[in-house]
Amino acid sequence: MSKSPYLSVAGVALAAAIGLAVSPARADDAEMAKSAKISIVQAIEAAEAKGGGKATEADFEDDNGGRWEIKVIADGGNKLTEYYIDPNSGEVKGQEEQTFEKYFTMLKPEDFSKAQVQLKDAIAAAEKAAGGKAYGAEVERSGDAVAYEIDVITDQGDKDVDVDATGNAKVD
Repeated sequence: MSKSPYLSVAGVALAAAIGLAVSPARADDAEMAKSAKISIVQAIEAAEAKGGGKATEADFEDDNGGRWEIKVIADGGNKLTEYYIDPNSGEVKGQEEQTFEKYFTMLKPEDFSKAQVQLKDAIAAAEKAAGGKAYGAEVERSGDAVAYEIDVITDQGDKDVDVDATGNAKVD
C-alpha cells in the first residue's frame, strides 16, 4: 500500500448528494450518543493519546452495542487509524488501520498541525452554538484552511454546525 501525502475527508457535498434528511440509523446513533457517559471530546482525547496524533473524524456508531469511532492521523501524516472507544468507560477497545480515502476535499497533513482550531475546540463551539451534544464531527477544507462540520443532537432534533478555522460556529 502506498502512503499518500494527502488526507482526503468527505465533505458537505456528500450529504447534499444523498439528501439532507437524517436517516433513522443516524437518529439512533444520535440518541445513543446523547446518553453516553463519555463525551465525543473525551473519546477524541483517548484516541489521540493512543495514536499519538490528531483526530480528523469522530462519530458515534451503534455497532457492537454502541461505540465512538475516532480517526487519528499520525506519523507525520503517513498513518491513519480508526480507534473504537467504549462510550461508558472511555477505554480504547480496538483499532483498525485505514487507507487514505478520496472523496471531495483534499487536505495536507500539515494543515492539521497549523490549524488555529482543533477538532475538540470546534466541537465545543458547535455544542455551545446549537445547545446540544455532539455525536459526529469531520474535518473539511474551507479555502486553504481546515474547517469542521459537527453533528449535534438537541431537544429540538439534529443540527448541523459548521465551524470555521477561527472557531466561529454557524448552525444550519
